[in-house]
Amino acid sequence: MLFTYLVTGWEGAVHNSRVLTTQLEDPNSGFPHPPPGKYYLVDFGYSNKLGYLAPFRNIPYHLRDTRRRGGGINGPTELFNYRHASLRNCIERCFGVLKARFPILRFMTSFSLVR
Repeated sequence: MLFTYLVTGWEGAVHNSRVLTTQLEDPNSGFPHPPPGKYYLVDFGYSNKLGYLAPFRNIPYHLRDTRRRGGGINGPTELFNYRHASLRNCIERCFGVLKARFPILRFMTSFSLVR
């Protein structure tokens, strides 16, 4: 598990896509863009752009969704979404490990930035 970039200072209600877009547009942010030919996984809330892969919309995403329909994975777009979900689950588990190690992250209290 390796976190390569961290940004703080945003309210919890701000959508992740806004935070990412702001970091991408700021040349001084130090955000590590994916190298050529590599991609960062992003969720449904983001749009596909060079270096960032979102799942296909309106296509089953989780295996339980495909099982609910009464079948397996049908076609390359469902397979992509299934594998995307599997990788995202791995990422979410990493955040779970981090929150277990540092419980304060689960119960952050808001503090005024002004004294």
